[in-house]
Amino acid sequence: MEAALQALSVTLPSLYLLCAILHGMAFAGQRGARTTLLRVWSLRATIVLHAAWFLTRASLVNGFPVIDLASTASCVVFASALVYGILARSVQHAGSGGIVLGMMFIAQWMASAFGDMVPGPRPSALGNPQVLHITTMVLALAAVIVSGVHGALYMLLLKSMRKAEFGGRLSHLPDLELLARIMRGGALIGFLCITIGMNVGIYLAHREQLPGFGYRRGEVLLTMLLWVHFGAIAFSRHIKGFNARRASLAAGLGLAVLLLSLLLILFPAVVFHSRL
Repeated sequence: MEAALQALSVTLPSLYLLCAILHGMAFAGQRGARTTLLRVWSLRATIVLHAAWFLTRASLVNGFPVIDLASTASCVVFASALVYGILARSVQHAGSGGIVLGMMFIAQWMASAFGDMVPGPRPSALGNPQVLHITTMVLALAAVIVSGVHGALYMLLLKSMRKAEFGGRLSHLPDLELLARIMRGGALIGFLCITIGMNVGIYLAHREQLPGFGYRRGEVLLTMLLWVHFGAIAFSRHIKGFNARRASLAAGLGLAVLLLSLLLILFPAVVFHSRL
């Protein structure tokens, strides 16, 4: 079992790199190699093998496999690839996959290289509410990443078109409408997952009477602000004056703020999460 987990830990970064390269070929359009089937099935196989990694790890730790920073990062990678695959299939365009999956390759490589990928057995201290809280918040983070990346790509493509620089390096991105759809779709998934995860987390904090918990706490306040922020992006089509350009700008900025704010969540002074 440990040997299988070690083998998967070593293989996963290479698989994400392969997926990034194959999706990057789609960026070349007609000039690129015909790799549609290989591209699709390589991503599916990578997601399945990553799921197998979590199942194998769960058997070794005798409980929920996401138990430290490295496994959390790997879970975000898995969820991001899954969210991207669902959204890319819905719009039938893979032009942005090289960028998204390239980021996932770097994150998974760091998780595999520096994390404890083969932990020893330990008793599970997490119940169903805690597992639901962690799972939905990780999925929300992945969706927000996908939304933010496509919001940034929307702004980059729009800027190039306005400067009449639209050419080879950007011409095979999804068009502005598709980028906006992916951006809003990611924001909607993130909004729904934050809704569930945030409320479960608040319930757990009250149930366990965790010291230091409060609605003015930076971590809690940040989550609520992100919930409102990405909820507005998800439903921006129905908000007067909040067009795709403004929603994309908000998604890109929201992602930047979120990534910087992770320092707050991971800072040792924030202790009440460790007691859930």
